[in-house]
Amino acid sequence: MTEWVLPTGVRQRFHLVQQEFQKRPEVAAFLRGGPWRGFFRKYPEANLLHKKMLRTSTRLAAVPQRRTESRSSQEFAQARDLLLRAQCNDAYWHGVFGGLYAPHLRTELWRNLIRAESAADRLTPGGQIGRVELLDYDADGKNELLFTGPEYQALLKPSDGGTLAALDFRPAAATLINSLERRPEAYHNRLREVSVAKIQTGIPLQEQTRVKEPNLDRFLQYDRWPRHAFRILVFDPKRTHGDYESLQLMEDPSLAAGEFTVRSSGPFQADLHCETTIRANHASSVSIPVSVTKRYSFSPAPGGCEVSCEVGLKLKEPLDRAVMVGVETIVNLLAPAESDRFFETPNGPQNLRYSGALPAPVLHMQDGWQKIRVTLHAPAAENFWIAPIETVSESEDGFERVYQGSQILARWRLSTQKVLAARMVWRLETI
Repeated sequence: MTEWVLPTGVRQRFHLVQQEFQKRPEVAAFLRGGPWRGFFRKYPEANLLHKKMLRTSTRLAAVPQRRTESRSSQEFAQARDLLLRAQCNDAYWHGVFGGLYAPHLRTELWRNLIRAESAADRLTPGGQIGRVELLDYDADGKNELLFTGPEYQALLKPSDGGTLAALDFRPAAATLINSLERRPEAYHNRLREVSVAKIQTGIPLQEQTRVKEPNLDRFLQYDRWPRHAFRILVFDPKRTHGDYESLQLMEDPSLAAGEFTVRSSGPFQADLHCETTIRANHASSVSIPVSVTKRYSFSPAPGGCEVSCEVGLKLKEPLDRAVMVGVETIVNLLAPAESDRFFETPNGPQNLRYSGALPAPVLHMQDGWQKIRVTLHAPAAENFWIAPIETVSESEDGFERVYQGSQILARWRLSTQKVLAARMVWRLETI
């Protein structure tokens, strides 16, 4: 564990030092990696899960004592058990058993925490009243907005493009985003090396190292941004769906990951603002100043709730060519090949590894196991681009490909006019 916790570049250098002193046991005995908590720095997804666990623990500890001794004592005891289950260590770190890379492990802990925190709200006077809190939720030194209602909890990060890092649907105890950034791992080099050896020697990859399927190296691609929802991507209209799937949109980084300021916030709404620049394409040296606004709204709906993100772009100068503006959302309904989880398409249900374009303005997803239906509504969008997010990790059984959700991009065209208004709505409901 002390070796796996090291950042990838440091871990590679650590291996070189180990090799240098492998014949010097008196020196090698003093070679150690990093502390276990380093996993929270290396993997923000583990850090977020850990901080949700701490917050849930704090919420339960704040339940008035009279509630724990009354008729509600059984619900409190169940909530405490759920919290303890969520403290199981497996999904908080990455090692030879998959750990954090296994979505079902992350999800089970998250589900327990949603149930426990919801119970704490029910047991606390006023706990089910819609509210917003400004706090450094994930301890990264920058404030987030945490929206909570009986049907949902959402964590908004102004510092990362004004995106949602987490969205929990409480009626089903489901966390909808729950993805993982594709990032370099030290063991990826070994997979590449044996792939090259296969070409040179003709020996199949699976005979040189343990893999669960051939040609896994083709999935070694890395995200530019954390896998959060409602990120704004501005890119050249010549880019294709294939570019999107292979992470080659070359989107403008100043807007995609720009820092937003919070102009106003209330229990059910927040207004964010960012002054930045955009370029017509990644090769252009001309940057156009742009004022960007985001308005998030949270509201109950029959059988669930709605989350709305309204995006406004106001150019200070006209563009000399059109650009595409995309609002990207991330949805993870887990098991991609199961028939009870699918996208609804004109050609019938498609499993979660579906890749392609679907007509706008409405897109439906359904999860029969978690008993939820997700509807995305993007008025006036040209279409939706969809691609699976798949990581390659090393486990005790060898290298494996793991589905971490789907990236869904609603696209609008911004030509030479100076203003664009776009809106994306998530409708979550139980089935």
